[in-house]
Amino acid sequence: MGEPSTWRFNKAVHSAYVLGLPIPEDQVLVEYVYVAEDGYSLHSKCRKLNFVPSKPSDVPDWSYAANFPVEDRFLKPAVIYKDPFRQGNHKLVLCEVYANDWTPAPRNFRHNCQDTMEKQEVTSVTPWFGLEQEYSIIDVSNRPLGWPSSFMPQPNTPIHHDAVGMHKAFGRDLYEAHLFACLYAGLNISGGNAEACPGQWEFQVGPSEGLKASDDLWMARYILHRLSEEFGVAVSFHPKLIPGGAGACGGHVNFSTSPMRQEGGINHIKAAMPLLARTHKQFLPLCDAHGGADNVSRLMGFFCTASVEFKWGIEDRDATIRIPRQVALEGKGFLEDRRPAANFDPYLVTDALVRVVVLGHETLQNPYAEPRVVKLAVDLSKVKLDD
Repeated sequence: MGEPSTWRFNKAVHSAYVLGLPIPEDQVLVEYVYVAEDGYSLHSKCRKLNFVPSKPSDVPDWSYAANFPVEDRFLKPAVIYKDPFRQGNHKLVLCEVYANDWTPAPRNFRHNCQDTMEKQEVTSVTPWFGLEQEYSIIDVSNRPLGWPSSFMPQPNTPIHHDAVGMHKAFGRDLYEAHLFACLYAGLNISGGNAEACPGQWEFQVGPSEGLKASDDLWMARYILHRLSEEFGVAVSFHPKLIPGGAGACGGHVNFSTSPMRQEGGINHIKAAMPLLARTHKQFLPLCDAHGGADNVSRLMGFFCTASVEFKWGIEDRDATIRIPRQVALEGKGFLEDRRPAANFDPYLVTDALVRVVVLGHETLQNPYAEPRVVKLAVDLSKVKLDD
């Protein structure tokens, strides 16, 4: 393998043009952001509009070419945000991806999630989600910031959790910039902290109803990746970047319904436990972008991670489902699902939780196990080729 690239984002020159040049107010750049074919990468492309869009339906559908052989994909704007990079009237637009026949693309989990969240049985209990996103900041050599260059130590205590100081906190400039960029964009970001290992951080979105937390999480991930270019580092959502006992990255999901949040709600929270237990084995493959394969090494049952066996408890951070101590004391609130890995798809996981807890489903479909259907841009069966 060759040496890592020495190229770096030139923020001063970039800002001189992007933020320094006068642009007519009706000349707006819209960045179409979408989840790529692998189900975890984020891609984007830019289009100029001659007006300022105020809602997703103002932004025209677009397309791109995916895979080889080429498959056409359509981009349908779903959520519009302010652009913290170009600022002014420019926008970021989160898009759903559709195949060339306008059926949902294989990794478009938003479509089904929206159908679930809009069911009358679901809207009547007003599900809220608070999503925690842990991540690792890595250097050009693919090593987490703050780790020695020649070995991977294994701390036996989370000495970097919520830490401050140059010997414990690495990458705070990116972490802080990300929080402010998300606030500017209009995401419901609720906080963050340094995590248990060097170069590891967390941010949270929500609590928000239905789809919004998942939409905001995907856009927050995009903003984080985009910011990392300017800081000369990269971001990884892999759940186990460091081998051994340390360095697990999760995507915990805090979930509640209106009965759980009302007086006596603890009884509704506890009533959800057998429902979650009976679908546990089916739920695990939904917890990372590779059908559960990435999450296996993270689910150790210690160092604040759940095991592959289902259990729940009050303030048990090694449990599958944690009921926070304050919730138990107040007798109402929410539950925390600690199974999802950092590279989980929030649409898929929140959809599954609602199906199990609210709709009472006893089985869950695993889309990662389904064979991929190729829909070519041209039907080759109808093309006559010369001999």
